[in-house]
Amino acid sequence: MFIDFKLKHMHVKVASVSSVIFFVALLALPQKTAAQDSVEGLIQVERDFAAFCGDNGLPEAWVKFFAPDGLVFQPHPKNAQEVNSAKIPSPKPAASTLYWEPYHGATSIGGDLGFNTGPWRITSNTSNGQPPQYGYFFSVWKKQPSGEWKVLLDLGATAPAAGPEHVFGAEYDVRKREADNGKSKAESLEEADYLFNVMATNGIKAAYQKMASTNLLSTINGFHPFYNKRSFLSWISSEASPYMKGSAIFSTIDSGTSVSQDLGYSYGSYEIDALMKEKGYFVRIWRRNPQGYWYLAAEILSDNVKSRS
Repeated sequence: MFIDFKLKHMHVKVASVSSVIFFVALLALPQKTAAQDSVEGLIQVERDFAAFCGDNGLPEAWVKFFAPDGLVFQPHPKNAQEVNSAKIPSPKPAASTLYWEPYHGATSIGGDLGFNTGPWRITSNTSNGQPPQYGYFFSVWKKQPSGEWKVLLDLGATAPAAGPEHVFGAEYDVRKREADNGKSKAESLEEADYLFNVMATNGIKAAYQKMASTNLLSTINGFHPFYNKRSFLSWISSEASPYMKGSAIFSTIDSGTSVSQDLGYSYGSYEIDALMKEKGYFVRIWRRNPQGYWYLAAEILSDNVKSRS
């Protein structure tokens, strides 16, 4: 009896040690954060959106993937589900095919708000069709009470020609939050957005110098994207830019922030008075750095208000 008890006791100890070793090894493995999980989910749902559109049609895809209050610009902001429900079923076969991929974006720390941007391409399916058209999309996504990601805002821009991004298949770039933006001291998204709009009335360049991220991602209709503030400011100061020495009136329509208060958006209309005069709509992504200040992280300006829809 004594021997049997001792053997049983040893088995318990061995089992306990094995459990501890397994638990320690599990802790040593890289652990995903909520933000990492949400980014991966947002990338996948954008790809699912594109695939569903190709298989079923644009109106069907817009109704399925947009939030009940999601907006498209045609040319002014309109409810995406209401606009596209009236177009179902879409003609088969489709006269053209729209395809896009997410290349850049981020989500909030809490994983409830995010954005994607990347290239789109429209190809004709008819024998005497037009040559391909190229551009870039910019979408803001919000997680619904059901846990599903849905599009809240979608605005696009055309490109002068196919860019390097239109080869497709590039690795997704998660836009990182800056540790210290340095210049912006706005303590709320509303304040940051307001200050940007006020400064732009006296000079577009000054507004970006003060409020924009070092890694600003800017998409302007008719041009390829700019991936940092330095290249954008260099362009805006050149004769190639229609905004050189110009001012602008930005009128924000609405804005919102994530539950974790580290990422937000705003959208509205604009009028630019520079070498060329233009009107259109903008969508902005704002982020808050660890010091508590909000800065402009990404944007799209579209004067012809052409979205993927």
